[in-house]
Amino acid sequence: MDARSHSELSARADLYLCLSRAFMTPRDPALAQAMREVLPEDLDDLAAQLDLDIAAPLEAYRAAMRRLGDPLALLQLYSATFLAPPTVASINAGRYLDGALNGGSVRAMEEAYRLCGVERDEGFHDLADHVCVQLEFVGRLYAAEARWPGGEADGEPLPVAAGAFLAAYPMRWVDRFCADLESAWSPRELPPSPYLALARILRQAVVCHSVVPHACPSSAVRRQAAIDRARAKYAGRGITHEDMARIRQKLEARGLSTGHLPAPPGLRGEPMGAASERLPDVR
Repeated sequence: MDARSHSELSARADLYLCLSRAFMTPRDPALAQAMREVLPEDLDDLAAQLDLDIAAPLEAYRAAMRRLGDPLALLQLYSATFLAPPTVASINAGRYLDGALNGGSVRAMEEAYRLCGVERDEGFHDLADHVCVQLEFVGRLYAAEARWPGGEADGEPLPVAAGAFLAAYPMRWVDRFCADLESAWSPRELPPSPYLALARILRQAVVCHSVVPHACPSSAVRRQAAIDRARAKYAGRGITHEDMARIRQKLEARGLSTGHLPAPPGLRGEPMGAASERLPDVR
């Protein structure tokens, strides 16, 4: 690995670690201060190193942070955007991928973290699909790729590549994340949110850095299209008793458990220590 590629990978690592921290709950006034005074300059410097054109969203971010005033205003805005129902956008991005909380994408992310030796911090009380968790993981992957020539540790290839993880997850939810933030603020004629500006910066980085390992087979494309159509069809009217009966029948036909079906969706994750009513407590 030459010096130039090492420098770029290190800059990518710093970029995603910065964005990860920016999407944490700003309970600590020091974090709010850093987001106002330090983050804009860091993002500007990293964008220059990575040849990312983020001038417009970065200026919007600076202006939004100037309007907010004290740290409490930023915390209130974060809560109104991501925590207090009805939320503006989902900070648990698995909702965009699975249409529900704690779905299959969360399990897949947890497996990716496990393969790379990443363990849950005891002080972290949210799911593996939290935006800041995914971005921190990507940052650490890029840092590892910068340390180990050829993306290999001790002669073995890294289990997960940063670009592939971006393509598998953030690339699939970042447009919807941005769209939710955009639709929530524009009709109300409110000042732009710094989180909308950050989401737009994130989208530019993800689009630039995602690497699809190989083309999806046509069967996979058709399957995903069918899932998207079904999700759009049922999103507006909800799940009926007839729908539940069909779901139960199909699960039983495959020998799968149906014991979770009578439980309200928000409580189905409780055996694993998570419920949709629980608010994020990000370290």
